Amino acid sequence: MSGAVQILGPDARPLAPHVRHAARTQVAKNRMMASAAYQGASHEHPSFAKWRPGSWSGQAALTWSRTDLVDRLNDVARNDGWGAAGTSRLVDNIIGSGWTLAARPNYASLNMTFDQADAVSDRIEALWRDYTQDVDKYCDAERTKTMPGILGLAARQRFGPEGEAFGVIVWHEDAPTFQTAVHIIDPARCSNPNGGMDEEFLRDGVAIDDYGAPQGYHFRKSHPGEVIVGNANLWKWDYVERSTEWGRPIVVHAFEQKRAGMTRGVSDWAPVMRSIKQSTDYEDFESQAAMLNAVMAAFIETPFDPEEFLDAMGTDVTPDGVSKLYGEMANAQQAYYSAAPIDLPGVRVNMLQPGEKAMLTDPKHPNANFEAFVNAALRKVASAIGLTYEQLTMDWSNVNYSSARAALLEIWRGFTAKKGGFASQFMAPIYRAWLEEIFDKGMLDDVLPDNVVPFDRNPAAWCHADWIGPGRGWIDPLREAQAAGERLNSHLTTMQQESAEQGRDWKVDAQQRAREQAYYRELGLDSTPVNMQKSQPAQAQDDTSADDEIEEAVNGKTSARRHVLGIPSIRRKAAA
Repeated sequence: MSGAVQILGPDARPLAPHVRHAARTQVAKNRMMASAAYQGASHEHPSFAKWRPGSWSGQAALTWSRTDLVDRLNDVARNDGWGAAGTSRLVDNIIGSGWTLAARPNYASLNMTFDQADAVSDRIEALWRDYTQDVDKYCDAERTKTMPGILGLAARQRFGPEGEAFGVIVWHEDAPTFQTAVHIIDPARCSNPNGGMDEEFLRDGVAIDDYGAPQGYHFRKSHPGEVIVGNANLWKWDYVERSTEWGRPIVVHAFEQKRAGMTRGVSDWAPVMRSIKQSTDYEDFESQAAMLNAVMAAFIETPFDPEEFLDAMGTDVTPDGVSKLYGEMANAQQAYYSAAPIDLPGVRVNMLQPGEKAMLTDPKHPNANFEAFVNAALRKVASAIGLTYEQLTMDWSNVNYSSARAALLEIWRGFTAKKGGFASQFMAPIYRAWLEEIFDKGMLDDVLPDNVVPFDRNPAAWCHADWIGPGRGWIDPLREAQAAGERLNSHLTTMQQESAEQGRDWKVDAQQRAREQAYYRELGLDSTPVNMQKSQPAQAQDDTSADDEIEEAVNGKTSARRHVLGIPSIRRKAAA
């Protein structure tokens, strides 16, 4: 066939028919994609023309990027104030000074009555306090932290740069009372042995089964960045099973699985890395520009061209000649004004060369938009990690009562979700391992009823528990305490729930109140609190709502008059 174009393959032979067919099919697809039904999938729009992200699985995307991503985020945590502050705020609000155990064994499935389960719970909680608040710190394998410190360190990794937390539950034979201890492991130590590639049942240091469930973990015996003389453990790995053959947890791994199939965690800070870097760079550039303006306060403007000036003076246009000429002129000027000084009281007068003018700089840094740009970046960062802008920056200058209350309610939902997930993944396995130990040692035998279901037959029912963390806090203590009283009187809540929201254990509070009242009676004092005016039922007010009263008391101003449904009231003049 004359004039026909024949395409040859890499072997210099004509392409096979099935290859030509596949090529024609792909061309047809490309033409269809050029006019996609969804603009977001189109390649014609300038914004999408070069946007071709790869089709990554959740774990594959993380495996190839995790090391660089975590290293950069750790650098931000070390060197950027906002990065360090954000993680600290999260840990403070989720962990606080530690969690209090409220044991809740499922009495219905353990063949106990509620009162029997309550008595067993009291003993478990007492033993847990002995374990977690041990002054000798045997609950920590490193013996440097009590359980609140262990939780805080793990949470700093989980909600900070690493996005995950690892712990290994070890057995301390030398411990006097409880042998269960926790060893926090840096997530960077979990990796494929010898830096190998992922395999079908090995993903980024995690051995998995057919369903993707972790079976064990490969931990480097030394941190990859711990390059020291004689560190023979840098290229050695230990394989640690997830649990024992009878179900006792060994490795605890807390992370949020953002996509199905992920075996490792990614930090919530990752999506705002670019904003953090740009904001930091912009701040550095503005600071440098401001410093330069401060140093270069003025310039001297001269009408002379240097070369023409030197030619007119008959001086060689060389560095030595220029230096000599200007030096002689300066000496002559100094000698002249020294002989006939201009003397003004309290004023210093500097002389310039003939024709020269002093030009003062006009500093315009920081830029007028500097604060707006940085604040916008910080709002994006705060939103990504689950904080408010005010919490991240500690800038409360533009907050009023209404916005503070709305922000507190909204952000508390996020903290509650994060706390619940972290408790189930990290704290619950530790509690289960410790609970197994005290059952095995018979520490509960004197309070266990007859015919109760043993721990090894139903550990899940024994491990039910609530973890009381830091309190939500109050914006208007009086009104919110009255509201809590109304909820209790209306049977819409319980003392346990109200106390837990403020980070307290209602049983401990009740026992303390009983002690205080008994002590008052012993001294012959009245232990009855001073009666306060009973709160009246809320009534519709024509001019000002309760929120308006608080707004006026807190901020010194009254918000717009509103209908009972929250609709602003617009006053209109009567028709003439």
